Amino acid sequence: MIRRSLDVRLIIASFFLAGAAVAGPVSFSKQIAPLLADQCLECHRAEKAKGGYRLDAFEQLLKAGDSEEVPVVPGKAEASELYELLVIHDETDRMPKKADALPEKDIALIRQWIQEGAKYDGANAQASLTSLLPQKMAQTLEKYPRPIPVTALAVNGDGKVLVTSGFHEVLSWDPATGKMRGRLPGLPERILGLSFVQGGPWLAVAGGSPGRIGEVWLVNFAKPSERKRLAQLRDCALGVVASADGKYLVAGGADNRVRCFALPEGKEIWNIESHADWILGLAISPDSQHVATASRDRTAKVMKITNGEIQGTFNGHSVPVLSVAFAPNSQEVISGGSDGEARRWVLDGTGKKDSTLRPSGRSEVLALGYVNQDTPLTASGSGQVSLIDSKARKTKARLAMHGDRVNAMVLLGAGAEQAVITACHDGEIRITRMQDNQELRKFIASPGW
Repeated sequence: MIRRSLDVRLIIASFFLAGAAVAGPVSFSKQIAPLLADQCLECHRAEKAKGGYRLDAFEQLLKAGDSEEVPVVPGKAEASELYELLVIHDETDRMPKKADALPEKDIALIRQWIQEGAKYDGANAQASLTSLLPQKMAQTLEKYPRPIPVTALAVNGDGKVLVTSGFHEVLSWDPATGKMRGRLPGLPERILGLSFVQGGPWLAVAGGSPGRIGEVWLVNFAKPSERKRLAQLRDCALGVVASADGKYLVAGGADNRVRCFALPEGKEIWNIESHADWILGLAISPDSQHVATASRDRTAKVMKITNGEIQGTFNGHSVPVLSVAFAPNSQEVISGGSDGEARRWVLDGTGKKDSTLRPSGRSEVLALGYVNQDTPLTASGSGQVSLIDSKARKTKARLAMHGDRVNAMVLLGAGAEQAVITACHDGEIRITRMQDNQELRKFIASPGW
């Protein structure tokens, strides 16, 4: 922020805005925080503090940026740089930058809040600005007008509950019958990641509204009213996964960041911008020691789960990396690209010799898993789901052929009855037994269909 001396235009603007005051007192958490989060947070947060100024928490909002001018002087709006830069006439200095000026009613609200003493009415001045935003319960549809794409799914510990993405809700199904069991409303508009914590009842949910907001939730599947929002992002959360030991939850998304939370309390323990572009795939090793990420920046990485330290970066893809999975030994990783290639590598990012797999031609590899150490499972944009013999580098079996993109898949059961559940962009769910490639169930995962 650059401090300018008050001029006649600022005085005149303040005169008119003073007459636009609302019935006070103004609430910071209910009225000011949503304004700042919508208009200012993108450029003035911890990861991107333009002018050295942050307002991602109330405590930060009061600290001067590079200009060393006081942002907020309680009781004196005209002496507060935050206010001055909202009303200054010069468009090159006015905030928000490269955007229209704030509506007069919003500027008047900020002025009134400062004049009233710039009081904070939250519980913790160090809390993130986004944690203050109201949580809206969106109205869910009794029946969907058409099947919606299934973008995420998970199965609980005993294999009797399958959850899938819905619109502002998570839907639950009986895998044995394909019948809907229930609905968990009041969640993000788009659900893009689901993961049971140690088989349940706690369910991690990631999603949001593209370009506007991202959210990570923990919901008690058995008691849906018991829920907590762990994080609110500036863009969609694209995935979430819980560790096998139940101690960690990791989320990533379109803000290029990976966040790790300690369970069961859900406290964030690290948060890093590990990639230069969206994080499209996430995995935690079976030994719960490592996190793997796949990104649109054409790289995949491995990090320590305890502190986010990067252990290795794999640069073997020349295209966006869409998916990632750990082998059962936790020492090998497989990642899938938009060119249809899946590549195997070790924790330090070194690619394994002669290990490139092409499970479905040039169709993108959207989901990955392992049946055993030498048998990866792949799902593609062509709709094909395949078992791969990694030693022979060829397709071992084609398990399913959907009519659209396969966005997600998960294994169900073990031994001779082990099956793969696949979720398609056209709303279809298929459950296929792997031993004999028999389709056990097929249904549309949308209410009313």
